[in-house]
Amino acid sequence: MKVEMKNNCKIATTGDVTDSMHHQLILLVEWAKQLEEFRRLSLFSQIALLRHFSAQHLVICAAYRFGPKLLIGIAVLDMSVCSLLSPVLVDLNYYAFFVARFLMGLGDGFIFPTVASANACWSPPADRSMMWAVSTVGNQIAAVFAMLFGSQLCAIQFLGGWRLIFLSFGAIGMTSFTLWTIFAANSPDESSWIGLKEKQMITASLTAGGSRKSISSRRLKTGKVPWSKMARSLPLYAGIIAQVNTSFCTTLLQSYLPTYLKDYLKLSLNENGLYSMIPFLTMIFSKIFYSIVADQLRKRHILTDTQCVKLFQAISNIGAATSAFCMAKFVTCGNPQLAIVFLLMWGMSFGANASGVFTQLLMIAPRYSGLISSFSTGFTYAVNGITQSFISAIIKHV
Repeated sequence: MKVEMKNNCKIATTGDVTDSMHHQLILLVEWAKQLEEFRRLSLFSQIALLRHFSAQHLVICAAYRFGPKLLIGIAVLDMSVCSLLSPVLVDLNYYAFFVARFLMGLGDGFIFPTVASANACWSPPADRSMMWAVSTVGNQIAAVFAMLFGSQLCAIQFLGGWRLIFLSFGAIGMTSFTLWTIFAANSPDESSWIGLKEKQMITASLTAGGSRKSISSRRLKTGKVPWSKMARSLPLYAGIIAQVNTSFCTTLLQSYLPTYLKDYLKLSLNENGLYSMIPFLTMIFSKIFYSIVADQLRKRHILTDTQCVKLFQAISNIGAATSAFCMAKFVTCGNPQLAIVFLLMWGMSFGANASGVFTQLLMIAPRYSGLISSFSTGFTYAVNGITQSFISAIIKHV
């Protein structure tokens, strides 16, 4: 194998191509021919984002009418089935695979608004940071397993390796759907898995916090949605902007960190998986820690609700920005181990957003927390839709 040196990094320029790699190259060429068509189809993706954004109110209305348990269950089932079918569809028909990804995106769009609606029915006001952290920590657990085992599965020759990722995630999703169907409930009153004292405690705290009388797990019974007040609410706009920023950073990390580690730091496949999981693994612990601290600061009246969410969102934003700057400034392929330090810093700081913007969106109007989350999620999906194009344009001119 011929190797050249550049910036003290080894770059392979030629090498042997195995039969498996040859098959993958053929598949890559076939897909590359359709790249132009995919760019045209991206227009339909943008239309889908607009449809998703406009349908958010319908989603949350359905959550109030049918309960979050049903909608989350349908979303998980949808994404699991599409994941299981993807290895077949990718070889069968390019457009069928595109449709499957589209349907997975629609299912994913149901998750956050309905989780917010469920949290409003389940979480005492004083424990909402912890409730949100616990109910969303699965995002980081999934990312850790995806980064760690995804790279391992890709190295397996059976079914080409990468197909095992879709099949494994689909199987995990079906298992989650089964457990969700058995154990989940729309509200404490409907749950048969918690005791009477716990039900009474949650109900009393929601009533004292002004949420219980206005929130129903089945439907929104009283009053109209104050659209004009929401449109003039600066705290709502601040929350939406903060969540969009958070989502942009998360999408950037999930989509481009493995590429950065492979192309710039020249890490092996196994090292890539280990490095990629570091920030998400750290976030599992940091978001729980910050949520405990945030709830205690409010309970002891050390900080007001507003001061608390501002503090933790500042920790998240400043810490993540500092970590990213240090990665770009100080880490090279000559010292890739230094990236571990900054990835740890990123995860330790970014976990604070669960006690920042996400808690803020739950607290500014508990009665409409699901609807507020649907709006912020709609803007988030719109930004996610252009993130890849935005980053690609930057990379192209670097």
